Amino acid sequence: MKSLGKDLSWELPVRSATRVADVERLEQPNEALECWRYSPVDEIDWERYQGTPSSCADDIWEQGMEILKTFGDVEAVVRIDGGRLIGGGQESQGLSAVEVEAAGEFLREEDESLLTLGTLLAPCRIEIHADSSVRRLGIITAGNGDDAALWSWLRVSADPDAELEIVHVDLLTGSVLHLPVIEIVGEERSSIVYRHQLEHDKTALSLGYVRFRLASEARLEIDAASAHQGYTRVRTDGVLHGTKAEVAIRVGYVVGADERVDYRTFITHDAPTTTSNLLYKGVVNGDGASIYTGMITITPLGRGSEAFQTNRNVLLSEEALAWSVPNLDIQISDVKCSHASTVGPVDEEQLFYLASKGFPAEEARRTLARAFFADMGEDFSVEQLRLRAAIDEKWESGE
Repeated sequence: MKSLGKDLSWELPVRSATRVADVERLEQPNEALECWRYSPVDEIDWERYQGTPSSCADDIWEQGMEILKTFGDVEAVVRIDGGRLIGGGQESQGLSAVEVEAAGEFLREEDESLLTLGTLLAPCRIEIHADSSVRRLGIITAGNGDDAALWSWLRVSADPDAELEIVHVDLLTGSVLHLPVIEIVGEERSSIVYRHQLEHDKTALSLGYVRFRLASEARLEIDAASAHQGYTRVRTDGVLHGTKAEVAIRVGYVVGADERVDYRTFITHDAPTTTSNLLYKGVVNGDGASIYTGMITITPLGRGSEAFQTNRNVLLSEEALAWSVPNLDIQISDVKCSHASTVGPVDEEQLFYLASKGFPAEEARRTLARAFFADMGEDFSVEQLRLRAAIDEKWESGE
């Protein structure tokens, strides 16, 4: 097997002999590994990405601000270009955004090779901390370049008892390879809502990681919408290590021709009476494809925990594909768990009903596709609008 580190050893910004060794020991990910099954990772030409990211132009930031505005006012905006804070950082009342040394101390032996690589090679670790006076924060990350490799590492935390909503707009333009790492820390009794909007060119390749750790009575909600992408992969690893910690994840995606989304979730309940509720829903058209694999683990410490995992896909064409593999690892009794998965075409009975009301066949299919996200909740309404607009755009363009 080829070593990914050696393949990418051109101009890697490693900082010591130890880190060079760490990079070179990494093995290239491949589809034979369970965590990469069904993915097109074997088709990636790693040697292609030898360029340096370019600074993003004003129009990219304007696009990010326009998306951000759809969620309402925020108290502050942090902008990150190519893995670095614009302006080098900011300090304001209740908010700190700073660059520190890269995140080598966060390395773990069991991590995937690309997560280790992203952790080692990020130009810095960006740490954002909000105290209880900050309620709404905007983050815009952008990457741009032709055949460029980009690494970024972002850590967000809030004080105990804080209530914080984060809107993160993630923009990639050009044929850039991006390995982002995002870590969210929920302190005791904190409540964090993290809303992630992905807008990627079809030529972009994003292989990202979201990690979180929740203390006692902390609550985290992750809401994400993926409307435009080439191949985008997000692996989410979370640990509920405090009593009564709670996480809810809602992700909606629209996949068109020559696009693929890939979600992997690994949630561990490691304390009593913890709760997780995961919902992933997607519409797939053309020759697009979606992948969802998930594992919920309840350790012997997780007595009284509840865990729910759902993935639903609607396929709008004969060429569209979806793989869905939810899993449970329950190591103690006295828990409540379930998982559900559906993959199939638009419901024929619903199509017949709309036809009886005078809807043309294509308009009926489009209407049902747009309605597919309606049950994801009122507080997911902005994400729903973006997903429905993406369906319209792809439909009109034949994607």
